Amino acid sequence: MSHRCSRHLSLFDHLDRETLRHGSDPAPASDGSRGFRLPSDEPRWSRPRPFAIEHLRAELTLDLGARAIEAEAIVRARRVDPAARELRLDAIDFELREVSIDGREARHHYDARVLAIDVGDAAREVGAELVVRIRYRARPERGLYFVTAAAPRTAPPPGAPPTEVWSQGQDEDNRAWLPLVDHPSERLSSELVARVPAGWFALSNGVLVERREDAAGAVFHWLQREPHAPYLITLACGRFEEAHATHGELPVDYYVPVGRGGDVARSLGKTPEMIALFERRLGTRYPWAKYAQVVVHDFIFGGMENTSATTLYDRALVDERAAIDVDVESLVAHELAHQWFGDLVTCRGWSHAWLNEGFATYLEHVWREHASGEDEYLLGLEHDQDVYLDEDRDHYRRPIVTNVWTKPIDLFDRHLYQKGGLVLHMLRRHLGDDAFFRGLAHYLSVMGGKSAETRDLLRALEDATGRSLEAFFDQWIARAGHPSLEVTSEHREGVLEVTVTQAEAEPLFELTLPIEVVCGETERSIALHVTRRRETFAIACEAPPAMVLVDPKMHVVGVVENRLSSALLVEQLARAKAAQPRWRAARALGKRNEPKARAALVRALREDPFWGVRLEAALALGEQRTEDALLALIERAEPGGEADARARRAIAQALGRFELEPRAASALLAWIERGDRSYLVEGELRRSLGRTRDPRAFDALVRCFEADAISWGESVRQGTVDGLANLRDVRALALLERALAPGEAATVRRAAIGGLGKVRAITAEEPRLVAAREAIVRGLETFDPGVRSVGARALSALRDPAGMAPLERLIERDLDGRVRRVAREASRDLRERLAKGVETTALREDLDKLRAELVELRAKLARLEPSA
Repeated sequence: MSHRCSRHLSLFDHLDRETLRHGSDPAPASDGSRGFRLPSDEPRWSRPRPFAIEHLRAELTLDLGARAIEAEAIVRARRVDPAARELRLDAIDFELREVSIDGREARHHYDARVLAIDVGDAAREVGAELVVRIRYRARPERGLYFVTAAAPRTAPPPGAPPTEVWSQGQDEDNRAWLPLVDHPSERLSSELVARVPAGWFALSNGVLVERREDAAGAVFHWLQREPHAPYLITLACGRFEEAHATHGELPVDYYVPVGRGGDVARSLGKTPEMIALFERRLGTRYPWAKYAQVVVHDFIFGGMENTSATTLYDRALVDERAAIDVDVESLVAHELAHQWFGDLVTCRGWSHAWLNEGFATYLEHVWREHASGEDEYLLGLEHDQDVYLDEDRDHYRRPIVTNVWTKPIDLFDRHLYQKGGLVLHMLRRHLGDDAFFRGLAHYLSVMGGKSAETRDLLRALEDATGRSLEAFFDQWIARAGHPSLEVTSEHREGVLEVTVTQAEAEPLFELTLPIEVVCGETERSIALHVTRRRETFAIACEAPPAMVLVDPKMHVVGVVENRLSSALLVEQLARAKAAQPRWRAARALGKRNEPKARAALVRALREDPFWGVRLEAALALGEQRTEDALLALIERAEPGGEADARARRAIAQALGRFELEPRAASALLAWIERGDRSYLVEGELRRSLGRTRDPRAFDALVRCFEADAISWGESVRQGTVDGLANLRDVRALALLERALAPGEAATVRRAAIGGLGKVRAITAEEPRLVAAREAIVRGLETFDPGVRSVGARALSALRDPAGMAPLERLIERDLDGRVRRVAREASRDLRERLAKGVETTALREDLDKLRAELVELRAKLARLEPSA
């Protein structure tokens, strides 16, 4: 994974939010925003629905030795189309034993993907019911996973038996172990009877009807009475420690790997409080019979919101050190929020999946607002905006709602999650709190138990509030892009003129941009209604203002370049009451190579009461890379200098920006030597040490590599591997290859493969390039889809024509849609890079050198400047 100058705040620092949930990694920088569509993408429409599946009962026995199931499914269907002659069920690679209708053998055709059953004269009337019985054996390659857990840095021995079995149905993978119509528009009740080994527990949806043990093992019978989407059916089996709580009469259950029971309260214990908050805010009671969370090994997402039974990956459990600055609450809140948005109301088609993911992402922030206050709420939104803008700038641009894609998982990106959540925040600002949450309650009431499209949300909000929202939905959801604004001001003759300019290269947006003008003790809030490319607004203001705060509560999502005077920004950083204007002032001042700007940032780094402002001040000083900036950062890096681990992490990151500066490297080396209580700070120290490219760094990082203790998510070791890659030292290549060992954590292997993708920046020796490519290709043979995704991007970054063949193999054969999408993008990028040739590469390298020389020159000039 690449690690640009990052403002990530929480669990998702250096383990990107989408990586945690979906295993993909951000794209490398490109030459500008591209279209989302790739070759073979085409419009996707709803499927025909001649029969409605009303209930599925599946009885299955695990065959651990063969990693297979023996199963019998009973499908109850109701006729919708009187002319239909076939019931078509999705079913991947089943070994069929029996297919019957109402007890009689049924004619059928099966191509290993769709089971087409001739219904004959059965249930000819509309609304009539038929019952299909299917006995089969399956050895799923997707959907249901047989996992052998191993201790960290220890690979399971060959042939070791599975220790857990768990499912992952989203987007359309439950068809690999259950026969069903695998589409989100379907809603059915479900019943699962699972026979598992003795001593195991099996969790599924709904209520536990029966639990018994016999000589052959244990049987668990679960019933989900209320209809839900097929991808939400779940099964998770293994040996777990249990913990139980309640929210009123609602059972709240936790199942975690043996030995981790002591981490439950710390990691998941706020779940009942979250349920209570969401019930109040949404005006809708939690809709299911229970809420359970099960933590499993090697889960391919960060979490999955199966109805009443969320599955979480093992990094959702934090020890005391990780709890310092790992924000697992966001993940817990996200998956819980889906029980309303995604489970109670489900997107009718994947094109509208933001109705699931955008809401869940936004409700993370609603929880943070409740738990930590408005400053934390807005800072989380700012981070999500950064993440979305990164994808838009470096990767592609698309509308939130689009029906052009190859696989549904292609849509599960930062537009869907982060921009979707940001649009809901803007909608809340647009409507006001009362109307917004009243509208959501009405939407859940009207659409509860149904499948929805975006227009259903629009109409529900309009009906509940009496407001017209078509223009808002068209601009922010149906259209691609965002406003890019530049704001300037000038005061003369008792008038403050504020000019707002929208970039010519971006779409024109109509929006309201709030500003606050502070003159002495007087504060005025003004809403600027922006409708043209360039507009100047005149505001009566007798004296020059002390502060002009632009969009202080984040009404607008997009790029807002604050071009106000440095004097106004310095005052804003020092005096603004809320934290958001202060951290935005820090960002703006970081772009100004002025002594007074740096002095203001240094004061904020030392004195600001909010950790997020200190974080931004540190990163801004790292961008300045001047003598006074360096000294301030070194001062705060000393023991006792910064109390908050998140701000310490930013200080460490900023020190890494001082390439070939011995004092920065010395500060990092001393910090590594004495250690830090935070795992994430420890990882950042190593990552930043590598960026300095100091002569001492290699030996220090080698020592770390050999001695790193086990940490949460192996975040410390990941930092070490990133640091080795950042060194651009040919000696580090052997260690990067060692970090690809099967026993290493997936996060470490991702870092190693990403580092190998940078070999061309280290050496042009052909044997080294070949060895790196071969190591990357070997690394593709892994269970973790995130590793394979990073490998695809690394092959593209190598600019080696021989990388095309393994990319094509991923495109053709990989079973994970996320990996195929990344491989398709990487293949396109590699072709383009090869077509541009050596000249472009040489020009970019020369440009990098010039930039480095410019930074050094600025630093020298800063040393000659008088103090502010």
